[in-house]
Amino acid sequence: MRSLSILLLVALVGCADADAPADAEAGTPDGPPIVDVASAEALVDDLDGLDADLVVLNFWATWCGPCRAEFPEFVRFDSEAPEGVHVRFVSLDQPGDRSMVQAFLAEYEVDDPSYLFTGQGDMTSQLNPFVGNVLPITMLLDGEGIVQHTHVGRLTYDALVQTVADVQAGRTPTTS
Repeated sequence: MRSLSILLLVALVGCADADAPADAEAGTPDGPPIVDVASAEALVDDLDGLDADLVVLNFWATWCGPCRAEFPEFVRFDSEAPEGVHVRFVSLDQPGDRSMVQAFLAEYEVDDPSYLFTGQGDMTSQLNPFVGNVLPITMLLDGEGIVQHTHVGRLTYDALVQTVADVQAGRTPTTS
């Protein structure tokens, strides 16, 4: 009887929607919660709960030098972001590297939930088919989850502030 219960549990877990974001892992003293996302659609669905006018998505990885260099700029921007603007980090590290991702986020005292891509393929191309799988990438999504701007490469704090202001004002950002 016990083995039947275990098989039933395994079958139920296996039938879960692979594109649905997992519940955020509880934050540890070493860092913020990390939410697993298997697709861009699942990410946008999860971001919908923010009720934001604009979401700044920073795609990065612990092994990416330019990502590591710009990360403090995004953390600073996040602490000073205008009302209605939220910053979220999406790690493209391997799911098995969760502890490295957690440690990196803790180092920069990131408090908000961050995401770890656990799906197949290239998440950034799912959001914007005109970009490849290069890092770092920053995308600005409006309140409907539609990409309004994509920047490939490193961004400075000043360039990020200007890009957000341009998108909020309906202007084409000078960064690309």
